[in-house]
Amino acid sequence: MAKRYYETTRHYESVFVLKPTLTEEEVQRRLQEIRETIQKKGGQILQEEDWGIKKLAYPIKNFQHGRYFIFRITSSNPELPNHLDFYYKISDDIIRWLNFQVKVKEGKNA
Repeated sequence: MAKRYYETTRHYESVFVLKPTLTEEEVQRRLQEIRETIQKKGGQILQEEDWGIKKLAYPIKNFQHGRYFIFRITSSNPELPNHLDFYYKISDDIIRWLNFQVKVKEGKNA
């Protein structure tokens, strides 16, 4: 594979659902672990949103509700979504997730 001689910054959004049975301490600990993982893999968090506990459309792992979060991230590492997928997959506290790349128009901030 040819080596790139330029840096490309990509914008991503990562939406994940935590178990509703977690205490606030456990939620904050899990969020800090996710932040550290993103930073270790070369990402920068632009914005975090807590959407709160919402009813799921269908039961997931015997849960009817989940606590939703969204992170808006920039990174020049194209492997960041794969690293996040792996982290989310091995975490018992995350019951569903979705990572996707966002197209940003020139001249606008993410």
